[in-house]
Amino acid sequence: MFKDTGGIDAASILLNLTDYRVIAATHESSGRQVLVEPIATEAACPSCGVLTTRIQARPVHRVKDLPAGGHDLQFRVCKRRMACQEQACERRSFVQTTEQLPFRARITARLSQQLVDEMRCELRAVSRVAAAHSVSWPTVMARLNTVGELVGNVDRMFIRRLGIDEHRFRKVRYARGRTGKVVRIEPWSIVFTDLDTGKILDIVDGRRGAAVKRWLKARPRYWRQRVKVVAIDMSSEFRKAVRDTLPKAKISVDHFHVIARANLMIAQVRRRRSHEVHERRGRSTDPAYKYRKLLTCNLENLSIKQVERLKLILESDPELGVIYGIKEHVRGLLRATDVHEFQARWAVLEKSVRATKMVEAKSLFRTLSAWRRELLVFVRTRLTNARSEAANLTAKNLKRVGRGYRNHSHYRVRILLYTAGLRPC
Repeated sequence: MFKDTGGIDAASILLNLTDYRVIAATHESSGRQVLVEPIATEAACPSCGVLTTRIQARPVHRVKDLPAGGHDLQFRVCKRRMACQEQACERRSFVQTTEQLPFRARITARLSQQLVDEMRCELRAVSRVAAAHSVSWPTVMARLNTVGELVGNVDRMFIRRLGIDEHRFRKVRYARGRTGKVVRIEPWSIVFTDLDTGKILDIVDGRRGAAVKRWLKARPRYWRQRVKVVAIDMSSEFRKAVRDTLPKAKISVDHFHVIARANLMIAQVRRRRSHEVHERRGRSTDPAYKYRKLLTCNLENLSIKQVERLKLILESDPELGVIYGIKEHVRGLLRATDVHEFQARWAVLEKSVRATKMVEAKSLFRTLSAWRRELLVFVRTRLTNARSEAANLTAKNLKRVGRGYRNHSHYRVRILLYTAGLRPC
């Protein structure tokens, strides 16, 4: 049975719920219970706005609130149903509401804010936060979706350097199409990042250039005109989409992907030579296979012992020595700090490629030639997609915590809210 808290009203001070006072409290075997009611004795009719103090009924509702003393609290609210005394008003009665408990609210506003804050500031699954506060998963997700609409307003942001990258949203699936043929579905997501702060701007479902073009066209003209440089990986579809929608913006290719292409060239030559010489794949007894990682490492970062092993590999096969030299020319090209130095190192690279007959080297040079303009932009700006890759890592961490996502809109809201709570990197 509820017991009056007395005239001092210490319980209301401890509860600290704005606009409410504790009128009774009890501690039973089922748990602690508290009964509260609004402090204000009058309320305005939502239809006519006339104030009234006449009470028609006092129904008691169960509401969820923050835990008190480290344990859940059975929260009861005496919601007054007020009678409108304005004769010309069509509404005869209404429920008194406050900021903490709006109309038809089942949880307090401070609990709702606590749920959002925990999801923004911590890498936690929605189900874990819901269980910690004894609410349901849809209740938490509904609050996140409401706040996510405000956080995801990209048009209000001042973006000068934009990063575009993609990552896989979920596992590959196989489905039967309209013709009855089994189709492979690869769910990918495109991440747009502010490269000045590292903040994720938006996450779009898809992998093709059409998704990039559609997102950029949805931005206002003044927003698109502010973008000066866009950093992308070596995707021709992304490049075409940026050129069509941001004609005045410069495109910088991420140099990490260029080095990855050069390392892939070395791996292809090493495998081909293994089959030509030994008629099999590489084994641990072959120096080129045993120390294959050294072929992709920076020469200046190797120890004396590692350099000796690298020399052993290059001396064992002349073609590996040539292709390794071409890879180092590519690295030297990316270390250029001005256009004149870039042109000089480009000439050296071109001369080296023309002097060999290896198709792998010529294929790499054709790729670099197609991206020469973007490489020049990188030399001038030194802008990389590193912060986009960091944003992808954040998205993947959230996906791991949630044990995967099936709904892309929920996935997008979680990432946007979490990155909004991070400090700029």
